[in-house]
Amino acid sequence: NVMEGSREYQLYLEALDDERSAWGRRTAIRRLCDCKTEESLYYLNELIVDRYCLVPDWLKRIAREYYVSLCLEFL
Repeated sequence: NVMEGSREYQLYLEALDDERSAWGRRTAIRRLCDCKTEESLYYLNELIVDRYCLVPDWLKRIAREYYVSLCLEFL
């Protein structure tokens, strides 16, 4: 599976990983934003609108800020 090997997907999993520290998850989101690809936009969006409440509110807030700034760059 191609998606399993993508950098963006790995960072997405790191951001969701409860075993990681808050700093580690925040760093994963930042690195996801730095990818500046459509795939990274997709995963940031998943983090923000996550339906299963796996992502704490503070993490959604950070992801949303990065997502908005990344969307503006794509315009």
